[in-house]
Amino acid sequence: MRGMVKRVRLPRFAVDFPTKSAGLPWRMSRIQSSKEKQSFFRESSDRESWNAAVERLGGSVLQSWEWGEFRRRHKWEPLRLLAPDGQSAAQVLLRKLPALGYLAYAPHGPLAEDPADLAVVTEAVGNCAARRGACLLDVEPRIEKTGNLEERGFVKMKNSVQPRCTFVLDVLDDPEQQLAAMPKDARYGVRRARREGVEIEISNVPSSGLEEFLELLGETAKRQHFALRPGRYYREFMQDLPAHLILARRGERGELLAGALILTFGEEAYYLYGASAAESENLYASYLIQYEALTVARREGASRYDMWGPCEPREGDPMWGVYKFKKKFGGEEKRYAGLHEKNLRPTWGRVARTSIQGYYAIQKLRGKSSGPQIG
Repeated sequence: MRGMVKRVRLPRFAVDFPTKSAGLPWRMSRIQSSKEKQSFFRESSDRESWNAAVERLGGSVLQSWEWGEFRRRHKWEPLRLLAPDGQSAAQVLLRKLPALGYLAYAPHGPLAEDPADLAVVTEAVGNCAARRGACLLDVEPRIEKTGNLEERGFVKMKNSVQPRCTFVLDVLDDPEQQLAAMPKDARYGVRRARREGVEIEISNVPSSGLEEFLELLGETAKRQHFALRPGRYYREFMQDLPAHLILARRGERGELLAGALILTFGEEAYYLYGASAAESENLYASYLIQYEALTVARREGASRYDMWGPCEPREGDPMWGVYKFKKKFGGEEKRYAGLHEKNLRPTWGRVARTSIQGYYAIQKLRGKSSGPQIG
């Protein structure tokens, strides 16, 4: 085989390229190679080409260049790995763990054009992360089944960082068709909000409206018992990402009734954060917010709108009301394989996992984020 392959050195990672004499297409020779564990990635340093590759592979905004730069602000270092044939990629976020190395995390990744290649691609990602000093690799590919990841040393975790379930709506070209396609309860809510005189504001830059939204988000978090990030996080979210703030106000009084922060990337839009006044006071504004989110998605060229979870909780769970509300819009329910983890340095990896669990236990006691979600 050695005479059939030439070695090319690229920054940080070596890649095997078949020569013409190999007689096999690049992808097939890569998968069939006996050197399956050899990294076949190069680092990407160009935003446009990276985002184009992510879009082509069906990746979400969490694999976008902008998301990596946003997370860099919060002590995560993005490592962007792209196969020379463009058929696989992974944005891996590296977080320094004192004295242990790095935690490596691929949100909604890795990406593979052929799902059958995912296990090979993921193992190669692990090799690259290990060379960077990672002791743990967490992956959350946005697919229903991960193939044989467990055979390659990965363990399926009971918790997940991103939602394992979500509702996805088609974004239709015509606004009236969009409304007509909604189930009866959602249509009624949108029309009722309009009759009540609810008015909509949309912005894609940080403004005073964002501060009002954060105040309402705080009230919503207390009422529904979920954790919040510091206000700075949401301000930087608006500044760094393709984000849109949608606010619903009570007519002339201008009182804020509901709001949402959504992201757009390629053909998708995502509902990441929402807030609302108590149900008896919001005049169905939350329904109109979702209709206007679909309007923003349409304007930005998206064809799908991801409502970002959750999985169906037990009745009485704090997320039960959120689940029932989102289900009313009639989207297609999607389920994903969830978080898989591999110890890249077994001893240090186990210590790192124990430390991370302890950290989140303390955060929960402080009333902050309790870590990855179960579901």
